[in-house]
Amino acid sequence: MTDPHDLEANKDPGERGDPSTPPRAPSREETSVRLRREAEARLPTPDEPAPPALAPEEAERLIHELRVHQIELEMQNEELLRAQEALETARSRYFDLYDLAPIGYLTLTEEGMIREANLAAATLLETPRVGLVGRPLTRFILPEDQDILYGCLHRLRTTREPQTCELRLRKTQGIGRWIRVDSCLEPHRMGNQGHWRATLSDITASKEGEQRLLDAQTRLKRVAGIADVGFLEWNPRTGAILLPPAVHSPTSDVQDAAAPQTLDAWLARLHPEDREAVRTAFTRFATDCEAPAEIHYRQHSENGDYLWFAAYLEPIMDDRGRLDRVLIVHQDVTQRKESEERALHLVQHDPLTGLPGRSLLAPMAAQMLAGAGRAGKRLAVLFVDLDRFKAINDDYGHAAGDEVLRQTAQRLRASFRADDLVARLGGDEFVIVLANIRDEDDAATAAGNAVAALARPYPVAEQELTCVPSIGISLYPDDAATIDALIKCADLAMYHAKQVSPGQFQFATAALERQSRAVATVKAGLREAMSQQGFRLLYQPALDLRSGAVIGVEALLRWPQADGSEIAPLVFLPIAESIGLIHDLGAWVLREVLRQHRAWLAEGMPPIAVTVNVSARQFRHQSFLQHITDALRDGGVDPALVSLALGEATLLQDMSASRRLLDKLHALGVRVALDDLGLGPSCLGHIEDLPLDALEINRTLVQGLDEGARAPAIVETIVRLGHALQIKVTAIGVETEAELGAVRDLGCDRAQGFYLGKPMTGDELAAWYRSRPPAPGSDPGPPLGSPS
Repeated sequence: MTDPHDLEANKDPGERGDPSTPPRAPSREETSVRLRREAEARLPTPDEPAPPALAPEEAERLIHELRVHQIELEMQNEELLRAQEALETARSRYFDLYDLAPIGYLTLTEEGMIREANLAAATLLETPRVGLVGRPLTRFILPEDQDILYGCLHRLRTTREPQTCELRLRKTQGIGRWIRVDSCLEPHRMGNQGHWRATLSDITASKEGEQRLLDAQTRLKRVAGIADVGFLEWNPRTGAILLPPAVHSPTSDVQDAAAPQTLDAWLARLHPEDREAVRTAFTRFATDCEAPAEIHYRQHSENGDYLWFAAYLEPIMDDRGRLDRVLIVHQDVTQRKESEERALHLVQHDPLTGLPGRSLLAPMAAQMLAGAGRAGKRLAVLFVDLDRFKAINDDYGHAAGDEVLRQTAQRLRASFRADDLVARLGGDEFVIVLANIRDEDDAATAAGNAVAALARPYPVAEQELTCVPSIGISLYPDDAATIDALIKCADLAMYHAKQVSPGQFQFATAALERQSRAVATVKAGLREAMSQQGFRLLYQPALDLRSGAVIGVEALLRWPQADGSEIAPLVFLPIAESIGLIHDLGAWVLREVLRQHRAWLAEGMPPIAVTVNVSARQFRHQSFLQHITDALRDGGVDPALVSLALGEATLLQDMSASRRLLDKLHALGVRVALDDLGLGPSCLGHIEDLPLDALEINRTLVQGLDEGARAPAIVETIVRLGHALQIKVTAIGVETEAELGAVRDLGCDRAQGFYLGKPMTGDELAAWYRSRPPAPGSDPGPPLGSPS
């Protein structure tokens, strides 16, 4: 179809007239007259010579041809006239559509000058069409938005692809209008930088609607922010969750691009303990539209913490009155929850130590007791009292006493398991409820650990204060069936401990009587055993994990009884300490170890390093170093083959004194191993300052390594510490192949336990050693604790 713009361009400027009126098409008669006139003008003039005469036959043939040609021309002329009429009709329709279109059309030069415009464009730009021609489009654009138009035209020229932009027209009579400009190059001028076309659409109404919506959303967001609320919509039929785009969660000002799309995905962000309760509440509401006043739950925040929310549900009905969606209005109530918890904590907890107080002890302990009763398990109550605490308050002031109580609470928390209950009754009295114990030995072990932890000096105001504990123990269901009764029994036992063995523990009621009789019997038996050589030593081998060679043995003290049973060292050693017999007993152990070592050498065995355990009271005794010196001199054994195993609580009780004594032991040639590392409240930085030769990981930490779980961090830390200090690390109490593999994988250097070799007498160990095949490609290795 012929472009009307080109037709307009072909007309004489004087014939164009008003661009709003399309030109009139000539009639058929006018066309015939014009063609006749042009044909006559092409005939020869009378002055030109006439053509030669033709023969009649040739003239007749020529006349025939001329008539046929005339008819052909007439038919072609008719076809051309019909085509012209159709073209003029289409052209007229195009101009009607162009001028009457509801959007503005512009044709512009490369420089942006308007060449043509339709009525809608003239109306939109509020200028007559004649006044638009030759004027730049930017003349009608708001100055602030002219750069938008320039950028759009630049992209059009660069990409030669249609471009769209939105901008504002200059205000007239205080009214500003928004238009959308869609621009493209003229199709027949795509090969050069010629004219371009633009359509102008009035989008003022939609822009005003968008602004009203944005204003409403902004106000709603501000209200939601002030009220600290957020909104969700849930479709119970599809399970879909809709997060409104303008009203965000009160915990974030940025819309989450990964917002949950389903209820299950949203519930996955809640605390695992809250998910099913929330799902149940939502489902019930979708069924009967009745929900609790508030639904409380914890939701995962961006920083990884959980925040508390309170949700309120409102139904959204369809036009038939049926539930369509559920509006979920949720509010961050974390601060409120924290305030409630702080208030409850202040009421239920001791403000000085942070431990549960009397008001919380009773219900928590009763719950533990009920659980033990249902499961058929045992439970123990420990009553702790600090000896000489009143003297600290009197001599150093109540501030020092408060600091001792705070440190006592910290040590008690560190000494017991996470599921045990540690509470403060008041003053210097504490109660510990031990859940899930097997027997009295478990309770005794826990009490012994607590005694060791609390017996260490308390650093207060550049001083070290001593305040040892006395502990009473009662057992459920042996001694009582209620918490109050168990606490009372433990309290009585504690007072008995103060009288009988201050700084130790005692069992309650009938067990207390049995314990008292047993203690008296044990004391007498200990003295008799010392005089009658009633003790014996067993030796458990320690193996190098790389070569499998035996690199040492540990001497284990046993007290056999006439009936064939044995009294455990955990039972009789504290009593030996309480009656002062521990020093004589320790001296006997060292002498016996050296004697056995000489016997092994006489039988042809290679030198084997022997480890001897030393208690805290032995180590701190003023004659300890002299006893070691005398025993080594008389024993005739290389001191490098003797290793003393000391507990971390023993060494850390007085760091400076421990360092001095260890230096003196090293001067004798004796080696020192740190025993039970990781069971006490130690500081690994302090251990680095001690001259140690070996680290031993207690059986308690080795247990559970064969269950496939990740090794406790303390075990990995101990191994790394040992390697960093270039000292050997031994895993004690390896009882299974899996545990052996676990400690080997962790990097332990040596291992000891029933799986590798049970405790044996001296003769049994010699026979066992001789029967072992040598480790392939290895030598026996250096003695325990020696450099390698």
